[in-house]
Amino acid sequence: MNFLLTTSWYLFTVNLISCSITTQYYQRLINQRTKEALEYKLPNSNNEFKQGVECENTEEYGEFDFVIVGAGSAGSVLATRLSEIGNFTILLLEAGGEEDDFNQIPAFWAYNQFSEKNWGYYSIPQKHFCLGMNNRQCAVPRGKLLGGTSSINGMMYSRGNCKDFDQWYQIGNRGWSCKDVLPYFKKSENTQIHGDENYHGKGGFWNVEYPLPDSPLYQNFVNGSLELKQPIVEYNGKNQIGTSHIQSNIKHGRRQSLATAFLDNSRHRRNLKVLTKGPIPSWWRKSLVQRNFIMLIWVSKPTLVTKVVIDPQSKKAKGVEFVTRNKKFHVRATKEVIVSAGAINTPQLLMLSGVGPKDELSKLKIPVVADLPVGKNLIEHLILTLMVRSDYTAPKICINELIQQYLNGFGALTKGANMGGVGYIQTKNDSSEVPTIEILVSAPPHIDSSIFQREFNYNKDIIDGLLGTIDPQRDIFFYIVLLHEKSRGRIFLNSGSPIDFPNIDFNMLSEQEDVDTMIEGVKYVQKLIKTHAFRKINATLLEVPVCTNFKISSKEYMECLIRNLAISGSHPCGTAAMGPNNGNFVVGDTLQVHGVGNLRVVDASIFPSSISGHLNAPTVMVAEKAADLIKKEHKYL
Repeated sequence: MNFLLTTSWYLFTVNLISCSITTQYYQRLINQRTKEALEYKLPNSNNEFKQGVECENTEEYGEFDFVIVGAGSAGSVLATRLSEIGNFTILLLEAGGEEDDFNQIPAFWAYNQFSEKNWGYYSIPQKHFCLGMNNRQCAVPRGKLLGGTSSINGMMYSRGNCKDFDQWYQIGNRGWSCKDVLPYFKKSENTQIHGDENYHGKGGFWNVEYPLPDSPLYQNFVNGSLELKQPIVEYNGKNQIGTSHIQSNIKHGRRQSLATAFLDNSRHRRNLKVLTKGPIPSWWRKSLVQRNFIMLIWVSKPTLVTKVVIDPQSKKAKGVEFVTRNKKFHVRATKEVIVSAGAINTPQLLMLSGVGPKDELSKLKIPVVADLPVGKNLIEHLILTLMVRSDYTAPKICINELIQQYLNGFGALTKGANMGGVGYIQTKNDSSEVPTIEILVSAPPHIDSSIFQREFNYNKDIIDGLLGTIDPQRDIFFYIVLLHEKSRGRIFLNSGSPIDFPNIDFNMLSEQEDVDTMIEGVKYVQKLIKTHAFRKINATLLEVPVCTNFKISSKEYMECLIRNLAISGSHPCGTAAMGPNNGNFVVGDTLQVHGVGNLRVVDASIFPSSISGHLNAPTVMVAEKAADLIKKEHKYL
């Protein structure tokens, strides 16, 4: 008996010590990384690769059946699925490094945007929106690490509307209707929610769950929405328009990027080689959590693909050139080159390789392989934040307790921007099943408010007014998202060198219809906070010290507010759009580039039209379907 008591006390003591050490580790990690993010200077070019790009000699790196450019959401899924075929050999090239314990904490997602995990892009100065930003430039965060933007995003799992994909089909893309793509959404998913029957998958690699617990204010949002005749729905199910809990790609409260979900299940395969910056074995990374020191980083050089090598006579892709360790390499692809670099980097790489608008490439003296509208049709979501003050005050919780909650899979640290509720509304046609606006609700406390200035790139006048207004313990943030913009932007080259970042011109709000739709979204939030559910907590819209020359709540005031404060939604797509070979599209419905053999694009670039949701889930769907298309073409399906 004494022996059992002694043993139990010993194990209890060891667990307490281990728990304390882990908490201390995370506390130091959070303090260090948040401080670094406030001081980190984003790059304005790929200058770190300059020596390799200018290297005169090119070394051979061997050959693989498939060379995949980019280990983001699509690339991670595609490499995992193709490597299921033992006879395939795959090389996956990624410019960034590995994930770590900090980027897996959902609440600090915005801080990752100010680290080497982000490429560092900004738009060119805008004419119609982002007018309140420094130099009128919008921030364009893009993930530069395994998992890509799925490793630094807000983690919301939102597929879009069934009609979105039927529209893809109607454009002329066979096999891309809603009924065609639903099985691929389900294939990747391991749902933990109580969703609509026949719309969700179990047993896939990618976890979907509700962040817990709900804020007390979530019920106010639901009840207020019901007062406005918005039903409670499961937005990834049969009906989208209405109000719902946010579904998130987390597992036990931690971010589950596509690298964690997919590549961690495939990197051990002998037929898959992943070339990235500083590989840290996952077992070692996890063991460090139990030790009392900060993460170690293996030192090695990043990798940048600079060109797809295309035979000018046969018009077939033969491989790629890339630089790493200050050297230039060439690797051969015996079957296909697959570009999965994302909606910004994919068009840049294609144009540098001679695939793009003839007039633009000729000006830069890039030999034209295929005259295609690469970089055109840039689609984005627009987001405006409205702040509401109420009588509710969130309890202050010390960081140690928040960490303990996080380690147990719940609490404020498990939520991106502490968001819990979402609504999809139709502002134009009551009979339409497709929403025009998304409303996201972020309840206090806002533990990431110190990063606002850097995240949104607001100028000093605006940020001084905003920071002086926000109460992180009391304010509710409503994010109004324009889902189907009519305006279109473009990506175009700054030069013929891969060292230079591409030019990003969103051109958002160039169409007045987009402004009018956003104004309807603002009016909806104004009506929402006047419902009984919100009057009970004395909800009041905070006035922002912007556009003071207009009457508050006038149409002119709202338009001025939108043009000055709205940001790009970090959902770019459409820059290598899928459709018939008629001069308006870049790839066909098998995702092969028109007029170029052995070259496919598999990422959000191929979306021909906008999505009524966020882009990560449909990007994964595209990669799942692409893997089957490739297996079928090569007689393995």
